[in-house]
Amino acid sequence: MSAQTFDGHYGRTVALDLCHPCGALWFDGEESLGLAPGAILRIFALISDHRGELRAMPAPAPTCPRCRRGLARTRDKQRDTAFVYWRCPAEHGRFTAFAEFLREKRFVRPLSLPELTALRANVKTIQCSSCGAPVDLVQSSACGHCRAPVSTLDARQVERVVAELRQAEEKRRTVDPTLPARLMMDRLEVERLFHRLDHPGDGSETGGARGLVEAGLDAVAELFSSRAG
Repeated sequence: MSAQTFDGHYGRTVALDLCHPCGALWFDGEESLGLAPGAILRIFALISDHRGELRAMPAPAPTCPRCRRGLARTRDKQRDTAFVYWRCPAEHGRFTAFAEFLREKRFVRPLSLPELTALRANVKTIQCSSCGAPVDLVQSSACGHCRAPVSTLDARQVERVVAELRQAEEKRRTVDPTLPARLMMDRLEVERLFHRLDHPGDGSETGGARGLVEAGLDAVAELFSSRAG
């Protein structure tokens, strides 16, 4: 695998290991969740640009590259799309096939029943994009080996996801010039409100016989109310 660096949230960077010939990525820890929207778009472009290099269908890595323990097959879900990856039991990271990454980030979606019916009318067997096993469409709508559903990458779905990611990336890169001042004002307001909690005898009605949680909720509610006004 080759290591490449991508933008992450909060000014951080994420170093990922990619193998284009075998079609897979290795994420240390929770790196997949730390990718910035623009980084997801960049990985999608890399997968597309290097698709001609794929020599073999992706297969699960047998062991963790950090601790050498066997990886555990794990099912997850992103909105209405299920995806699979192989994780280290010691939480060192996870091995993800390109097709499963595209499912996770919603570039790929499961076929609807009408689409599956139309496909079955013309094709009886296809190859699973996740593990390479044959899928008998007459008998099943999912791979019998890895249980990945029969899915598609269509232009409309990609267009929607790309638009969402571009919008999120633009928002992430847009700096509000008033943010430092607003954060300072909010901090001063919070300190003022919690000073009233610590000194209930100075004329404040907050505190007293009420619990600290309830009094704190009153303080936060007052803060939000003043911001809304």
